[in-house]
Amino acid sequence: MKKVMLALVMSSVMALADSTTVDATMKLMKQGMDDVQSGFLYNNKEALAKGISTLENANAIFSTVDVATFIPHNNKIQVTKNINKNLADDLKAFKKALKEQDFSAATANYGKVMNDCLSCHIIIRGW
Repeated sequence: MKKVMLALVMSSVMALADSTTVDATMKLMKQGMDDVQSGFLYNNKEALAKGISTLENANAIFSTVDVATFIPHNNKIQVTKNINKNLADDLKAFKKALKEQDFSAATANYGKVMNDCLSCHIIIRGW
């Protein structure tokens, strides 16, 4: 049932390519990060896997959004696209570390994912 609901949310979010998409996708990313953190804190591998999956799905949505709509005429557009790719790569490594039960590497990969998120926020929000 949860997979069906996630699929419905994902398909409805992908139908929009404006600030609504960004808001909805950021909520998905927050949920993914919450699940990952809970997974680490409570030694719950399923929560970790769920969080990574949610983050991967949300990041895939961002790869379809034209970031120029929120940072027009800005040389930072390519940087955000690079962050999107880095996040995909870091999530892949995170998933691999989790599968291999290498929790030290998983923790390091989580740090990279957090860094990707913050790097984008610094650019978009001007932190």
